[in-house]
Amino acid sequence: MSPFFDFSIPFEPFGTSHFVAVIIFLIVLMLTFSITPKLSKNTNLKLTRTSSIFLSFTVCLWTLIHIYFDRFSFSEDLPLSICNLFAFAAPLIFWNPRRKIFEIIYYFVLSGTLQAIFTPDAAAEYPSYSYFKYWIVHCGLIIVVIHHLVAFKIYPTFKGILYSFGWLNLYLLTLIPINLSLSANYFYLVSKPETASLLDLFGPWPYYIIVTEFLVMLFFALAYLPIFLIRRFYLKHSFIE
Repeated sequence: MSPFFDFSIPFEPFGTSHFVAVIIFLIVLMLTFSITPKLSKNTNLKLTRTSSIFLSFTVCLWTLIHIYFDRFSFSEDLPLSICNLFAFAAPLIFWNPRRKIFEIIYYFVLSGTLQAIFTPDAAAEYPSYSYFKYWIVHCGLIIVVIHHLVAFKIYPTFKGILYSFGWLNLYLLTLIPINLSLSANYFYLVSKPETASLLDLFGPWPYYIIVTEFLVMLFFALAYLPIFLIRRFYLKHSFIE
């Protein structure tokens, strides 16, 4: 079997493949900040649409390969985690700049996906297709969000923190019956991930969920900090309402 389709080698957090992925991500992120302002609005719109299609295609292709090799599990592989859900629905989310939708995506991605990059829970090691899917989805989401922010000057509001927190908890409530019916653990509502993560610091179930609720608000506030500084020192208002 080709190494690309080999799913047997577990991913090693903080290993060489992890650091390479993070370095590539940081390079692309810096290029996004530097190049995006120089492009026209129409070019940026085409770029974000193409990127969103690529994210969705990556999730779909991973699913098809998983099904082909009889590896797909309804209890583990449905695109119900925030990252996979947003990547799958990226063309709908990012096709046109809309502040109300974007600020939810912004807070979710900047608060949760960054942790998934620095404390990854990837299923397989390089050069498995699962490795590429994990890093394309997580790094790609952040790149698309930052590109959207810089290209279209959509600045999330402080009120959006509460708005996003409400939608997050509504989504968690919808996952409870899904987890129960499928014996699943989407969003780690049943147990913590097997690999090391920040959840390990917050005690056993259900205490880590309660602690995480408070931390989500803190992470949302930290995600708003650069927006606050931009508004405070460079802007008077958002360009897109």
